[in-house]
Amino acid sequence: MSVYFFDAVVLDILSSMRGERSPSAVFHLLKGKRSSQTIQDAGLFAVSKYFGFSPSLSRDQLNSSVQKLKQKSFIAEKTGTDAYAVTESGQQELARCFSMHPWPKHFHGAYYQAAAKIMWGRMSLLLQVLSNRRYRERAYLPITKDYQIQNWVRHYLRSRNTEEMAARFHKELKERLSALNDDEQASVFVHSLTSARKAGFTFKQLAEKMHRDEWYIYALFWDVLHYFIQSAQNGESPILQTLIHDMSFQDALTQSTRKTLLLIKDGKSIDRIAEIRNLKTATIEDHIVEIAIREPAFSIERYVSKEEQKIIADYAKTNQTNKIRHIKEGLGDKYSYFKIRLALSKTVSRHG
Repeated sequence: MSVYFFDAVVLDILSSMRGERSPSAVFHLLKGKRSSQTIQDAGLFAVSKYFGFSPSLSRDQLNSSVQKLKQKSFIAEKTGTDAYAVTESGQQELARCFSMHPWPKHFHGAYYQAAAKIMWGRMSLLLQVLSNRRYRERAYLPITKDYQIQNWVRHYLRSRNTEEMAARFHKELKERLSALNDDEQASVFVHSLTSARKAGFTFKQLAEKMHRDEWYIYALFWDVLHYFIQSAQNGESPILQTLIHDMSFQDALTQSTRKTLLLIKDGKSIDRIAEIRNLKTATIEDHIVEIAIREPAFSIERYVSKEEQKIIADYAKTNQTNKIRHIKEGLGDKYSYFKIRLALSKTVSRHG
């Protein structure tokens, strides 16, 4: 029973969470659940890069991975909890796995994965249409049934010369893949494309063809899309820019949290916001913690003083824990869960 790339990802997340979260937290992170708790965990434990890594992940898949890691003694259940800590042999296995299959350097789930999915839908259909027009093929099935993607491509091509567009697109993709400087990744991406003459390979087919781990092929593929987005944002890819010009790349807040932020900026108190929005004060507090993590310029001093922030942060660092209950009890219950969560939010690495 081998440890695969996906198992290494699970192991790395559990290691980062230091035995303070259950496998359910890992599941929601990998799925990209847009809840305040999952977004906070992604920030607090510096695992934002894994956010939304596998939106179609099933509970059975995750549980199978956890059980495998447990059977191999790479993780051990923490007494009296449903959390797992990574063992010394688990840390060694993690280092071995990532030395063989390093995490792709452009992939950052929290920043790019949602947009990358839309970009891929537009790009893959656009290239299919251009290819079929070039070969005068009229009868073919579009590779996506997504009406919004189809409508976008239809509108995009309405005022463009398709032959000129095809030539420019081919040139730009070739330049970007060359600049990526990774033949394996370039091959993964190119073989995933569907044209008038061939169907794109699945990740499983590519893994068999390239004698690679299927999950690693999956990660390499999406890393290319994340790289394309970054290239477009840097002004290096005019056509790729047109594929993403209407997308937002802020470290996005949930929609409900954005509504709370507007009321905070209007000077409203937590109780007043809860009253206006007909929500519990605890929910508004969740929103404020999320804002503190995602918005670097957001000041938390109206909720927790600088002195309180330092005391809480120092205790967490000294005791190497982000577990709110442990910090609360360790500081003699002087500070609320809300204050502790807020104080910890400013110790977060936003690039994890």
